[in-house]
Amino acid sequence: MKKILKPTILIGLIISAIILIMLAPYHIYTLTLTEGVNTNFLKMKSSKRELLDGELVNLKTFSGIEGGEELFSLFHFSNFVSSFPINNPLYSMIPSIKIEQQRLKLGAVFQDSKGRELFSFMSERTTAFEMTEGEQKIFRLPYFKNYINKKTIEEVWRDIFSKKLSLPANTGKSFVESLSKLTEISYSDLVYNLYILYNRHLFFPKNVVKLQFDENKSIGIIELRPDQDDNKIEQIYFINNGFVYSFTIVTKIKSAASIAFRANVLRNIKFKLSSPDSAIALYAQYKNITYKNRIDQQGMIYLYLAWSHDLNNSNFMRVIIEFLERGKDNYKFLQPFYAYSLKKFGTNLSTDKTKILENAEQRLKRNMKVELDEEITQTAAEKNTKADTNFNTPEEKIKYNLDRAKERQKNNQDSSVENKGVLSIE
Repeated sequence: MKKILKPTILIGLIISAIILIMLAPYHIYTLTLTEGVNTNFLKMKSSKRELLDGELVNLKTFSGIEGGEELFSLFHFSNFVSSFPINNPLYSMIPSIKIEQQRLKLGAVFQDSKGRELFSFMSERTTAFEMTEGEQKIFRLPYFKNYINKKTIEEVWRDIFSKKLSLPANTGKSFVESLSKLTEISYSDLVYNLYILYNRHLFFPKNVVKLQFDENKSIGIIELRPDQDDNKIEQIYFINNGFVYSFTIVTKIKSAASIAFRANVLRNIKFKLSSPDSAIALYAQYKNITYKNRIDQQGMIYLYLAWSHDLNNSNFMRVIIEFLERGKDNYKFLQPFYAYSLKKFGTNLSTDKTKILENAEQRLKRNMKVELDEEITQTAAEKNTKADTNFNTPEEKIKYNLDRAKERQKNNQDSSVENKGVLSIE
């Protein structure tokens, strides 16, 4: 028995040792996820459970606003296409314009007929999509580095939002079943998972609570911890030619209309790079609506969407403000444009003298222009009076008037050339 027992024990110990050695990387991996690790090869802090496992979703299955889809239309805003309630009497779209760290961010707040906020969105800054090894030596080991580099940018983009990094649960399974399931994950997969996790820490905000990905549209979605209990805050990510474009949406989860509004937007959302051609097309649509609609919310929306594609064209802002000032009860639409113009140009660009806000420099320029216009008018009047009394013959007066008419025609042509491409506000 002793001769049989000793070899058996030895074999058992060897097998146990092999199993422990095999399981050691998985144990270390689990500790890295839950407690963090600090070694020469890898330094990583512990990870929240919400950052570990992503999931796949299909945005096309989201249901829209029942009975109101016909009042929503697809429009191109900045780098996104989605549905806007441009003809919907139930919702008001209030533009949201922010300048943060010298970057312009555009969005909107949608209110119901009682002025309650239902839904909002805001564009975020564009960034390059760069996964990094940092100072982590484990990702630089030739075998693992080669494994990671074989991944395409599309695979990495999908995995950073959707990959489940937690090891399979062993609840209800035998030891052999659990071991078999565990060993389906190679050591290279473990290191790649840590690579994804490391970059999730760098790529996502600290207050993330959910990761999702739509494979059909290649859209990444993260949910953030809300600032208010009834808010659902999400960031939507697109990738195009190595650059990440994103925007943030806020939904009121206690409102059925708000939830349906969100579903309508996400179901129709897609990426489309901004282009000045889109501004031209939207402005053409604006020109085709009635004057009554131009001085109301509908005209404002067309111009706001168009301006999002031609941000350097200040004439859009002038036209928006002038036409909204011609309408009634438009202050809530005018306010964000006033605030932006005052910050950007030093004047709110109001055509109403009672509403003008401007800094000292702009006030001085305006007063100088008024004085110059008055001086030119007065000089012209004096010149005309003097000229009328100094003609020796009727022919001299006719020749003088013809010369003045030719001069005015030349000035008008020069002015037309200078203003070519300027938006008309007629």
